[in-house]
Amino acid sequence: MREVTLRWEREALASTSMAALDEIVSRLSILGNLHISPDGVRQLIAPVYREGKNVDDLKVIEFIEVKEVLSEREQNAVVIFNTHPLVRMATNTEDIHILVPCAYENGAFTITVRGLPKAVAQFVRLTEAFIPPSHVKVQNITEQVDGLAEVMTQRQLECFALAAKHGYFEEPKRITVQGLAEVMGVARSTYQEHLSSAEQAALLWIAERLD
Repeated sequence: MREVTLRWEREALASTSMAALDEIVSRLSILGNLHISPDGVRQLIAPVYREGKNVDDLKVIEFIEVKEVLSEREQNAVVIFNTHPLVRMATNTEDIHILVPCAYENGAFTITVRGLPKAVAQFVRLTEAFIPPSHVKVQNITEQVDGLAEVMTQRQLECFALAAKHGYFEEPKRITVQGLAEVMGVARSTYQEHLSSAEQAALLWIAERLD
């Protein structure tokens, strides 16, 4: 299995339609792809607006159609229909999976794709022809995942991976345990128990390789 992280810096997007987002949001996280079609992707996003901006400003972006604004309890997340060619290319390429969250932050856009090596390589070539990424980081994750899978249960591995992808291990944390539990659809106490066990197993696994 192959995993590739692609990042487009502000300069790479300056002449594209995505640059318009920089005037409206300081950060926009794509939390999930709710429905994928040939014409676009229904997505759940979490925008952090710049001062004086709000969801109405998102409506002027040519590739975004605002479908629903959720309540404050859901951190004002927004359901959109995204028709940007880069998003459509990513979600309609066979044998790859787009990991969430994807992030647009301070003018730069980052996505991570995982899948079969040939399919991932094809997707990278397509992006280079369309909007060349500023950075491409390739990882072969099969050995890493297999190693952790040996010391964790499947549920622990899922919780651990979800926390890593949502920035739980960053400083400062980008998400709380409660937020992660809601993403997974389980009780906070249940998620905390699995994550704590996964963290302990991961630390022991790393320690053994430092000896």
